[in-house]
Amino acid sequence: MELLEKFFTAGYMLDITLSTFNGCLLIAIVSIMIFIALIFFKSRLDSSRNSNDALKHQVAALQGELDYIADKEVKARADAERSVTAKEKMLSSLSHEIRTPMNGILGMTTLLEGTGLSTEQREYIDTIISSGKILLSKVNEVMMNDKLEHSKINAAYTDLRQNDTDLNNCIEEVLDMFAEKAAVKKIELLYEIGASVPVAVISDSNRVQQVLINLVEQVMITDKKEVFVGVHLLKNAGEDVPMLGFEVTDVRIDDPARMSELLHSGESLPDDPEKSADGTEDFGLAISKKLVTDMGGQISRVNRSNFIFSISINTAPLPKVDPSGKIMPGFDGQRVLIVNNNLTAAFILKNQLEQWNLLPEIAATGEAAMKILAQSNCSLVITDMEMPGMNGIDLAKELRSKYPDLPVILLNPVNDIRHKQDEAIFGELFIVTKPVKKHILFDSILSAFRSVKKGSTKFSVRKLSEDFSKQYPLKILIAEDNPVNQKWAIKILNKMGYQPAIAGNGHIVLDMVGQETYDLILMDVQMPEMDGMEATKMIRLCLTQQPVVIAMTANVMHGDRLACMQAGMDDYISKPVELKVLVNMLEKWALLIKERKQAKLMI
Repeated sequence: MELLEKFFTAGYMLDITLSTFNGCLLIAIVSIMIFIALIFFKSRLDSSRNSNDALKHQVAALQGELDYIADKEVKARADAERSVTAKEKMLSSLSHEIRTPMNGILGMTTLLEGTGLSTEQREYIDTIISSGKILLSKVNEVMMNDKLEHSKINAAYTDLRQNDTDLNNCIEEVLDMFAEKAAVKKIELLYEIGASVPVAVISDSNRVQQVLINLVEQVMITDKKEVFVGVHLLKNAGEDVPMLGFEVTDVRIDDPARMSELLHSGESLPDDPEKSADGTEDFGLAISKKLVTDMGGQISRVNRSNFIFSISINTAPLPKVDPSGKIMPGFDGQRVLIVNNNLTAAFILKNQLEQWNLLPEIAATGEAAMKILAQSNCSLVITDMEMPGMNGIDLAKELRSKYPDLPVILLNPVNDIRHKQDEAIFGELFIVTKPVKKHILFDSILSAFRSVKKGSTKFSVRKLSEDFSKQYPLKILIAEDNPVNQKWAIKILNKMGYQPAIAGNGHIVLDMVGQETYDLILMDVQMPEMDGMEATKMIRLCLTQQPVVIAMTANVMHGDRLACMQAGMDDYISKPVELKVLVNMLEKWALLIKERKQAKLMI
């Protein structure tokens, strides 16, 4: 029994020992597994850390590459912008350097033409003048071609630059670029700005011109006989920002509501020319869409030769009162006969004349015009050169024989000199080169009306006399640094009876206007020490009695006219100065100055 108890006790103890051993073994196994797991996780963690470090290095390397590429892009963009700016400055300088001496050459040649010359000598003079104008035409062609190329620059370089924009000037400059090509292809270039459109707006004038250039070019390649640019104020419900609607079409729409409808229902231009339906999309159209979108608008194509686009605008304060805003007192209500078989052009001209308080009537042919004149009186005839049957020259001859005192304005294609061949028969015409510019048409109409009052429509440098200054008295200051141009201006004005003063730069101008009162200053824009712009700004700030300031500039790049107006100048003549343009300018402003003086006396 005792032995049995010892046996069971020993077994129990053994069981306890085994249980303890099993427990320790289990603990050891678990500990080993935990240790192995820790080693495994540490290894994974180290590996992960190494991977993260590698990724960080890769990210850092990629970021460095991106920063490098971004820096290169910024530098490339800056270089491109500097290149464009430098090219524009070079072209502007080229224009100035050629036009300044050409002003002297053509001006002095014109003076020489007024002396007693033999037939052979006169032929030589005509050749010099003709060659000089051809040279200027080539300069303009180079500059316009450069502008066309700039209109297709990469869309990456299209930062918006809001500025005061003269819509008339903006559109006229675009149409001028295509004038020669249009004359060769016999395409009529027309534009009209709606009466509700503000005269001056704040927008990116360069980008607006880029879009117009691309679209006008697109319409012209379709071989249409007319390209019309129209501008209207679009009134979109629920939109506070005013929108301008532009139409570049071969058929005038002239309806803001219809334009808004076509803008939303027309075909959208592709973002990328490669995605177009036929793969032949002009790259300029893709650029145009990008530019219009950036200006807060949209663009659509009605068909291959009709485009509508809109842009958001703000109205801008007018830098000066527009001298062509209304007709000069004394000529209100005058009847004007428009002779043109192009009804779009005729109605655009009719609308403009009505805004100037004239009474226009339209005749589609020269024969119809003669019938109208036989039945009623008329103060002026404005005729187009290109018409079926009786063209503008033939009509002018007929009018001169039957109505010798009736002034005639000929709307003439650029570089067309046919009117010079028969000048002796019908007398000298008032020539307005197409595309017609509003301010030039205005000045020509005034000159035509005034010529009737003077009793002669014939104007020639050989008939300049001191009587001109007696009829249009002015105290004139010439601001010009070029000695030849000084000499030409003095000679011309002396022949007209004026004794002008001369200033060689802006500082001298300020000294002289501080000592004497001048009615009118012919202000060269580019002069040493102080240019014409700065001098004009100082005059506007400092003088109590303000003179009329007329810019004379050899710079004809985009925005030059508007820049002169914003500086405080009253009018603008480009070099080389045409004698008739100068005479018209002096006539116009002499009368306006006289009216201002009379108004002050009445007060």
